[in-house]
Amino acid sequence: MISSRATRQHGFRVVARSARAVGAALALLALPAPATHADDRCSIEDRKLLCPSANPVCPPGDGPAASAWPLFQHDAQHTGRSPLAGPTCNRVIWRWSATDELLSAPTVGIDGTIYVGTARAPVCAIDPASGTTRWCETDQDGRLADRSSPAVAADGTVYVGTRDNDLWAIAALFAPPPPVVWRQKICTDGDVTTSPAIGPDGVVYMGSDSLGAGWMFAMCPGAAQQVKWCAKLGGGVKNVSPALSPDGATLYVTSRGTTLHALDAATGATRWTNVLERRRNAARWPNYTPVVDPASGKIYVGFDDGLFEVLPDGTSRLLFVPGRERIESPPALGPDGTLYFGASRGGASSTFYAVRPDGTLRWSYPIPRGPGRFRNNQAVVDANGNVYVAVKDTVYAFTGSGDGSGNGVVLWRFDEATSVYQSSPILGASGRIYVGSGDRLAPVLYAIGDCP
Repeated sequence: MISSRATRQHGFRVVARSARAVGAALALLALPAPATHADDRCSIEDRKLLCPSANPVCPPGDGPAASAWPLFQHDAQHTGRSPLAGPTCNRVIWRWSATDELLSAPTVGIDGTIYVGTARAPVCAIDPASGTTRWCETDQDGRLADRSSPAVAADGTVYVGTRDNDLWAIAALFAPPPPVVWRQKICTDGDVTTSPAIGPDGVVYMGSDSLGAGWMFAMCPGAAQQVKWCAKLGGGVKNVSPALSPDGATLYVTSRGTTLHALDAATGATRWTNVLERRRNAARWPNYTPVVDPASGKIYVGFDDGLFEVLPDGTSRLLFVPGRERIESPPALGPDGTLYFGASRGGASSTFYAVRPDGTLRWSYPIPRGPGRFRNNQAVVDANGNVYVAVKDTVYAFTGSGDGSGNGVVLWRFDEATSVYQSSPILGASGRIYVGSGDRLAPVLYAIGDCP
């Protein structure tokens, strides 16, 4: 194990699904029907077995769905970067009114279906063309998908974490209500508020707070419920998604709002741990998800003290400090390496930043004064380098380059939203932005795009 301390330097109707997906669906049909309720209380014995029957040997599997946006922040590195061009206008194509609060950023299935975490379903499936509900329930009851974005595998299975201490595997390609393939329960009161990640071999990675101890789990792909490994981090894991190195060999995750862990993706063994700052923040709202550069393997994570850059060997530096504002959302990584993120100083001030890979400021844009805070409000970068982000009741589209004088340039803004703090924008097929808005009284998912 290599251990290091931070060196702070300021300076997206299944008609044409793949044969593999069809085969997986047929295999699931052969499974016995699951019980209607699987939310039974854990026994005392079960509570002692946090990682029962772990087996490092998994059946072969494939990685994430080949869709426009299959995972939280698009890919297993959480770059927030899409190969598609986004909308150049704020035209609303449709509005989908939800019956429950939207609690996660959406993702996109292999047939274009939009999946979003909600308060009870725990996932709703929406037709991307019409904005109508395909289904909003499964064959089991469960609780809310609290800030856990669904992850879509190549076989069409949707994975999502919930506040009933479960990771759900849903056979989403079936006629509604789709069956739940299995649920992995964390018996030590382990809310799964993390957005699962899927490796290139189909292994699903998710975290659980588990009485504040912070545990990471690797689940094998396929119809059988099988834990590959679990690892204790020793600190809270809330509202973060694990990220993979470009080669898929190392898993990165944060805990306590202070610490970055590097784990062997195959075994869960710790490679190194880096305490980046001392001020603990393990609250539910901030999102300290690490972002990995697919080109260099560098890891970027925003904490209270600023934006950190960490090398694959664990060496770190404080790359950028946004004044007295705190970073509580992961950055998005542009094609040229520019990092885009928002930072806030409580409710007093918020600024959106574009920072070069060397840590110098490219441009910034002060958000007009009023209620609004960048917390779990990650940005999206399109193929043209344009950047999309939401804060409070507004969705912004910026040019990636700014005006050349250090100021951000707004392409368009969308002010119809009432509150965007849990269902941030994604970029789906046809270059449409999907973004959720509203509290439990008026939740709406918007499709924006199809510009002239």
